[in-house]
Amino acid sequence: MTPTNFIFLAAALLAGMSAGAVLLRTRSSLSGKLFAVGMLLLAAESTLNFISFKQPLIAERVHWQQLRFVPVSLLPVIWVAFSLTYSRGNSHGFLVRWRTALTALALTPIVLQILGRGGMLSLEVEAVGGVHWNIHLNWPAQGLQFVLIAAAVLVLMNLEQTFRVSVGTQRWRLKLVVVGICTIFVVRIYTVSQVLLYRSVMEPMALLNSVALIIGCLLVAISVLRTGEFSIDLYPSETALRRSVVVVAVGVYLVSVGLLARLAGWVGGTVGVQLQALLVLVALVGLALLLMSDKLRSRTRAWIDRNFNRPHYNYRTIWKSFAAATAGHASEPEACAALAKWISQTLNALSVSVWLLEEADNDLRLAGTTLDPEQRTVGDVRNDRGRWVVIVQSIKHLPKLVNLDRAGDAPLSELIHLHPRVFPIGGDRWAIPLGAPGSRLGVLLVGDRVNGVPFTSEDEELLTTVAEQAAGLLQNIRLSRRLVEAREMEAFQSMSTFFVHDLKNTASSLSLMLQNLPRHFDNPAFREDALRSIRKSVERINHLIDSLSALRRELVVNPQPGDLATLRQTAEQLAADRSIPLRMDCQPAGPANFDDDQLKRVLTNLIVNAHEASPPGQPITFTTGSDESTAWFAVRDEGCGMGEEFIQRQLFRPFQTTKQAGTGIGLYHSKLIIDAHGGRMEVSSQPGAGSVFRVRLPLTRSAHETSRTDH
Repeated sequence: MTPTNFIFLAAALLAGMSAGAVLLRTRSSLSGKLFAVGMLLLAAESTLNFISFKQPLIAERVHWQQLRFVPVSLLPVIWVAFSLTYSRGNSHGFLVRWRTALTALALTPIVLQILGRGGMLSLEVEAVGGVHWNIHLNWPAQGLQFVLIAAAVLVLMNLEQTFRVSVGTQRWRLKLVVVGICTIFVVRIYTVSQVLLYRSVMEPMALLNSVALIIGCLLVAISVLRTGEFSIDLYPSETALRRSVVVVAVGVYLVSVGLLARLAGWVGGTVGVQLQALLVLVALVGLALLLMSDKLRSRTRAWIDRNFNRPHYNYRTIWKSFAAATAGHASEPEACAALAKWISQTLNALSVSVWLLEEADNDLRLAGTTLDPEQRTVGDVRNDRGRWVVIVQSIKHLPKLVNLDRAGDAPLSELIHLHPRVFPIGGDRWAIPLGAPGSRLGVLLVGDRVNGVPFTSEDEELLTTVAEQAAGLLQNIRLSRRLVEAREMEAFQSMSTFFVHDLKNTASSLSLMLQNLPRHFDNPAFREDALRSIRKSVERINHLIDSLSALRRELVVNPQPGDLATLRQTAEQLAADRSIPLRMDCQPAGPANFDDDQLKRVLTNLIVNAHEASPPGQPITFTTGSDESTAWFAVRDEGCGMGEEFIQRQLFRPFQTTKQAGTGIGLYHSKLIIDAHGGRMEVSSQPGAGSVFRVRLPLTRSAHETSRTDH
């Protein structure tokens, strides 16, 4: 078997294997089925070429070449349909839109076949240096070649459109499949153009088609193996492809081939025309592959900008200064004032104003400006309610950056009243919208540029980008303010719930006593009980007031060196005053720096909470101690305990409590005190098994170093 025959058979075999592999992987995919049919047609063409060119008789070659036109006639419609469906989630829309073209691609080859029943091919004798037989293409066969070129261009154009829509990893997954199929049809354009040029069947061109088929099948196989997929779902626009590289490249190539052929005719020879046409094709294919490389395009663009098209602004410095100028502002007026100042300094524009729409979208306010107070007044326009409404609506519907001094639209020209001219030669005034259409935040007005220098396209692009960034900054400020307000309202509602509940119970108790007072006033026991109730109500109200005041007052700690074991006296006194059964195991716990009065409050709160959570008569355990880095004290009870979810989410939040008469303030305030000392509070508890609260404070440096020396 000659190498030529081997190439034909290898191309047919690989095409058949590719069809089967893709069909098995994408059984339910229309594009996969079309790819399989298209590959089988190419395999049939390559097989018929193999049979044809091995025939010793020229008449037999013509017979098999006539049969080759059968699968070739089906190639245009199948492959164009594939290019319309490959990796397109909205492929049905493309098929509907292209139904007329697909019908024409399906019927035109059939009509040409019918018209060429008398013979698509004919034999011609060339008597140049001997007798040579040439298989000549009759006009129906030539027409079919034009259909093949048109179909190949459409396939490349559609694949280009799909590739353009892909980004990132999508492009990586599609690239080799697209390159493989494009290789087949780019070479097809070259070979068909050569066949049309010489109007004869050329074995080298058929061989080149088979080589391209082998390369295309290998690239598709590599892509499927490395990505595990043949196609993905993209959604390109259904409008016609504009600025197609394929159309331009094919046009340039065909014109070049025509000029080369005409030049060869003028000089009286055709030597080298095929080689030159092939070089033109290779150059265009190489250019297309380079354009598909994102890395190369990025590096080329950077090199051109660095060496030939240096920008007016140093954008790295620009954005650093913008971030520094606008960061850290918690209110809109501060942020807008900083924005106006930065734009004025960066663009040498002396007059910059930032107008914001009220969140109700029915009014406008000046949030920041570089103008003097005399130029800020817009009282005449604001008093004219009709004109003011027009201005507000113009800002809400401002489409993009607009030159106000050249705006032909009357509503837009009204914005000039918000930004009066200061200098007669300050140049044009510009309005740049803040925020996306439908959710405008306001407008940025810029004018009075130094020396009246006009704004360039680079200035306009910078202003547009700055406005987008500023809109995001202002939106974040508004969202932060709303979040703070929501949290304040939530805290107020939680506090109100607890305090209203306690005050309602206290009021009910006093109301009941007042109802019984006229009937039992002379009863000494009733009066004593009434006084006791009044005393408890007053104490409860004072306790609520003290709890609320603890949240309002600023927490101040005055840490001094000491030993946490000295808190034993506070625990003993509290147990005696409130009849709390208490067990103690106090080991040295220090030295540590702490505020004695504040820690006594924490200890009192923990012991009282433990006593209230424990069954009557159940003792509370108080212990102190230290380890390598901390001094600690702990309070343990055998009470009802708490669940893990309550500990994690609610225990140290204000107004969260499991006690019926609690306010949820004590533990929250205690944790604030411990945090102010640089310590931490640990909780261990299970429902029904009691709780342990352990407070840890850092040891002083000298104690820590002493401990390390002892070890």
